[in-house]
Amino acid sequence: MEYGKMATRTKILAGAVLLCLGSVVATAASATDTFGGGATLPAGAYVGFNFVGATNAVLSSNTSTQFAGQNPSAVDSTSLFGVWAAATSNKISYCQTGSGNGKKIFDKTDGTTALTSVGACAGGLTGFGAPAGVAVDPYFAGSDAPMSSSEYTLFGTATTGKGPVYGQPSQFPAVAGSIAIVYHNADAPQGTLNLSDAQICGVLNHTITTWDQLGVSTTANPHKPIKVVYRSDGSGTSFSLSNHLTAVCGPSGGHHFLADQAFTTVVSQFGTPAGFGWTGANGNGGVITEMNLPAEDGAISYAESANLKAAAAAGSAANIAYATVNSKDPYADFPNSVSVTAVQNFVVSGVNATTGAPAISLVTPLVASSKCLNIVNPTTYANVTSRYPIMAVSYLIVNYKGNGSDVSAVRSLISSAYDATHTGVKTIGNDPAVLPALPVNGVKTGFAFVSPTTAIDPTACVNM
Repeated sequence: MEYGKMATRTKILAGAVLLCLGSVVATAASATDTFGGGATLPAGAYVGFNFVGATNAVLSSNTSTQFAGQNPSAVDSTSLFGVWAAATSNKISYCQTGSGNGKKIFDKTDGTTALTSVGACAGGLTGFGAPAGVAVDPYFAGSDAPMSSSEYTLFGTATTGKGPVYGQPSQFPAVAGSIAIVYHNADAPQGTLNLSDAQICGVLNHTITTWDQLGVSTTANPHKPIKVVYRSDGSGTSFSLSNHLTAVCGPSGGHHFLADQAFTTVVSQFGTPAGFGWTGANGNGGVITEMNLPAEDGAISYAESANLKAAAAAGSAANIAYATVNSKDPYADFPNSVSVTAVQNFVVSGVNATTGAPAISLVTPLVASSKCLNIVNPTTYANVTSRYPIMAVSYLIVNYKGNGSDVSAVRSLISSAYDATHTGVKTIGNDPAVLPALPVNGVKTGFAFVSPTTAIDPTACVNM
């Protein structure tokens, strides 16, 4: 994978960029409240970090609708969606449910049960916390794990009603983020732990079980046990970590990791988290909260880097440090922009039987001649050694049709990810004013803009 520079983001179809600009005028007179949610990893990039430490830490909104029983955090005006809302006079709501639940809500089914809501933003409301009667159900979903063959198929099933009304999912890579290996160990302050891939593999396949095996030992506690905190929800962060593990770990004892958004599946060939006494937590915020507890001294986990930095800046991660991986830092050694190559009409169809790496397969579009299901093959960014190696590509997923009179708002929302300048967006890339620097890591957020080397065209893929 190449690194993109700011100028490479101009490699987008001119029509998509013009559409984004034109939508400012089109939507100014008739503002749309857009409702979506899903992945926790890109939440800071999309809506800012006001949710950190808030009463309701999973819902951010500037919509005019009152949320019964909810206390949403404000959308930061310097976030990707905040800048879009100001430019178009539209409003946005983002509910953090995790990637897995986000796609279930978008598909309106978990495979067995028809769904209208999942997770903390439910409250008897529709979709991601939207009130009943909104024009589109829902407008969009965010996911760090691209749609699987089963999720794609479920969208088109007659029982959910999605396919006939909304056509098919249109999927677009929108932002990238580094995933930090985080730890809580009073014997290893920030800046002292550099992990190799082999050590990370050993901790998670349960062949490394004490801190002295990682080079951390004291006279008072020479063999401190390693605990592991993992994501218990369907998580694109887990998927992205597993994508790296399957690229670098290799088999151990005849077993290997499996690429999946469920951590229990990722490590299933080595045992179960419950069998190892490991602790599950929901969402990136849940992982950080759990890891910060005094009882978790000795724990290792993984979390989205930008959310970790925001929590530390807010004073809610005082006991947590992060490791460098192969001497690469998740902030300083992660670029402001990453070039990605998308292929169309492919889905994640399973895993390689030998390595556990994600496999993608071509699908027949649910809408004739559609080329709107864009995916970056996860194996192409699983282990890029010239930068920090554990990375997620996060997607925005919308309906191909059925957007009605709100189509301009949805199109311009997607197009905002590919703006040529990203003027005003300070939650992605390098900006010390939004996320104060932590010791050692400089000022980068841990998020990167994506610069597609192939044309991305919301114009053709988001329709009435």
